Parts: sequence; C-alpha cells; structure tokens
Amino acid sequence: MIKSLILTIQFLTRIPININIDIKENDISKGIIYFPIVGVILGAFDLIVYNLAGYVVPGYFQIVCAVLAYLCLTGAFHIDGLADTADAIYSSRKKEVMLEIMKDSRVGTNGVIAIIFDLILKILLISVSRNIPIAIFLSPVVGKLVQPILMYKANYPRENGLGNIYIGKVTLLNSAICCILGTLITTIGVKVIGIIATLGCLFFIFLFRKYIEKKIGGITGDILGAGSELAEVLFLLILAI
Repeated sequence: MIKSLILTIQFLTRIPININIDIKENDISKGIIYFPIVGVILGAFDLIVYNLAGYVVPGYFQIVCAVLAYLCLTGAFHIDGLADTADAIYSSRKKEVMLEIMKDSRVGTNGVIAIIFDLILKILLISVSRNIPIAIFLSPVVGKLVQPILMYKANYPRENGLGNIYIGKVTLLNSAICCILGTLITTIGVKVIGIIATLGCLFFIFLFRKYIEKKIGGITGDILGAGSELAEVLFLLILAI
C-alpha cells in the first residue's frame, strides 16, 4: 500500500520523494485508490500558500498564489493535457491527425485559449466562493476522484504512452474506492453541497468521455489531464452558485 501511494505521488506531482521502488505494471494502476489522497496533499499545500500569501497582500493575490502553487506542484501536468486536448479536438481534423496533434509539444491557439480561461475561471470562482479555503482545498480532490470514469474499461488509441499505465487497466473495485473516498472527503468539507457537486462532476466527466470517444475512439493521457481541469472548474462553479 505504501509503495502504491509513493508511486502515485511521484507520478501525479513534482513533490520530491527520492525513493527507488521495484514495481510491476499493476502496482501503478492499483494506485488509483490513492488519487483523492494525492488531491488532499495538493490541496493542503495550496491552502498553506494561500494563507502565507495573505500576510503579504490579502485578496486576489492570495488566490493567484494558490493556483500558481498547484501548477508548480503538478508541473502543469493536467493543464498541459487540457491545452493539447483543445488543440486536437477543435482542429476539425481526422482522428489520426488529432492524436498526432496531442503528441506535439507545441501549443496552438485553442490550447492557449483553454489555458487562459481555465486559470481565469478558477481564480474568479474561488474568489466568489463563500468559503475560499475549502474551495482551494477540495478542488484538487475532485480533479482526482473523477479519473476512474475516464480510465475504467477505456480504449487507449495508441501503442504506448503515459496514459497507458492506467487507461483500461484499473479495476471496478479500485475505481469505486477512488470515487467513494473522494466523495467522502468532499462531503466532510461541504456536506450536502459536496455530494451534489461531486456527483455533478462525475456525471459531467462521463458525458465528456462519451464525447471524446466519438472524436478519437478512446482516451489518452492528455484527456485525463483535461478531465481533471474541467472537473475542478465545474466543482468551483457549483460551489460558487
């Protein structure tokens, strides 16, 4: 269990854990149950940065610092996937070309627009939340707990890649544990609203998966990142409402 947790933290974050671990392929996919825990770790770091920034300039500056901390801790891993997904899906090309666009390290117009609006929406929605610390703390958790919806029994349309570690490899039991654990965490944070917001995000990501599968015939690692970012924004939107 500890091995899977460490592997998951190393994979999803840039938190320096310099421990070499002998692994098997299924050791990584089992780590899906720890995704919400990684979300808690990220949310806690973001919240610490938010509180520290308040001693410098309270207000929007704190929120911007918290969002920036999240980008630094994840290495912009997820938002890069969002940008690549936007470039590919809205390129109006064939499936094969879309997959090639996702592999391209360059960011196009649609990707830049996606990044800008993602960051603006996060900052604005956090700022109008009734409980800003809770919004900052829980949004990374939601971004992680929706992942099994994209991974379980999904087709990976490439021969290799980082997404292939999880996509189509996670079990129903571990997927359920991830979703339930994440929902419990959000429920503790914002009670009934947490359940409503989490279920709303899960349903939205299910629809997002169906949409993407029609476009490219499967799920890639970039899609996982995009799903995480979209779920976080939707969760913050529901909290704001």
